[in-house]
Amino acid sequence: MLSSMRELPITTLFILFLMVASTARAQAPATPDPISTDRPGILFSIPTVKPHVLQVELGIPSVTIDNGGGTDFRSTSLVALVRYGLTDKLELRLGSPVYTETRVTSGGSRFTDHGFGDVEVGAKWRLVDNAGARPSLALIPSVIVPVGEKGFSAGRPIYQLNTMAEWALTKDWSADALAGYLNGPEDRGRYGQETFAVLLGRSLPSPKWSAYGEAAYVATNLDGASDSSFLGGGVKVLVSNDLQLDLSFDRGLTSDSPDWLFGLGLSARF
Repeated sequence: MLSSMRELPITTLFILFLMVASTARAQAPATPDPISTDRPGILFSIPTVKPHVLQVELGIPSVTIDNGGGTDFRSTSLVALVRYGLTDKLELRLGSPVYTETRVTSGGSRFTDHGFGDVEVGAKWRLVDNAGARPSLALIPSVIVPVGEKGFSAGRPIYQLNTMAEWALTKDWSADALAGYLNGPEDRGRYGQETFAVLLGRSLPSPKWSAYGEAAYVATNLDGASDSSFLGGGVKVLVSNDLQLDLSFDRGLTSDSPDWLFGLGLSARF
């Protein structure tokens, strides 16, 4: 009974967003511009989803690998992000690791667990567009609501604020920067975590293909945790104006960083 009650919030939230999709499909104007997504990678994009348009972005899968001290850890998740445009500069966002399987191998023994994670509810507000030396700017506030299963939930709310900036360097090149802050729960109160990341992106000779490289640094005061950093990249391909596939990887650079982050994604706009 308890498990069913905990499943209700996440199921209800995603059903409500999918119900909006049918309305959005009927109301949405034609959108000739190619889809712009917040995946892959650690950073976000600047553009918001257009009014009455619904966009679904899936990590299928997202994989974390960490090996050290005789213990091998692997986490494989189906990560979903649903975005719905309210105005030209504002969108609502709903995201979650819908399903996660963890596998820990140590001393010849293997332990596995699986479940769904907490739900992130937020928004993206596009503040200004790139003009000369001024970058495009966007704010992405969110709250992670603790509705996940035991072992896959923080237990208490997590608050986040991410700020994105983007510069159009040339027709084919762009640069992005992210500064983010997270406030989360720990045993003796709450902790803070700061993320700083940069990205250099380029359109490839085929207009449907693009690639990027990124670097990120995460500073935390969580008890028992240390700062971490990553270096990685990825590619995106437009199957159509409304459908994108992507592939990405990030390599952890410090002993306390996960060794590898991998992602394969599918994004669709309705």
